Amino acid sequence: MRTPTETYLQKAWSDPLGNVTIDDVKTAIEEIQEMDEEHGAFWVGVIYDEENVLETSKDLNVIAVFSDDPEVQFRKQADNWTQIENLYSMFLKGDLEAVKTALKNEE
Repeated sequence: MRTPTETYLQKAWSDPLGNVTIDDVKTAIEEIQEMDEEHGAFWVGVIYDEENVLETSKDLNVIAVFSDDPEVQFRKQADNWTQIENLYSMFLKGDLEAVKTALKNEE
């Protein structure tokens, strides 16, 4: 696993955050549950040479795009917020292959 050169968290309802931690994601998960559908999404970007993005909507739909194949969108309907938190934990640690596998296996 590599360390990203940059990370950010963008919420549909506020300004972006830089240098994202899993605690920032947990806060976003708490906040999104109180949002209306129009503002019910957030995404995290991790940048190595290029950007990788993991997005979650209020209805637990997850979309990911990875720099090694940016034309492919990985999609999953999560069962609960714990699954989503686990995906972001792997994502922020740089374990992008594990995130891809989880999104493929849990469709």
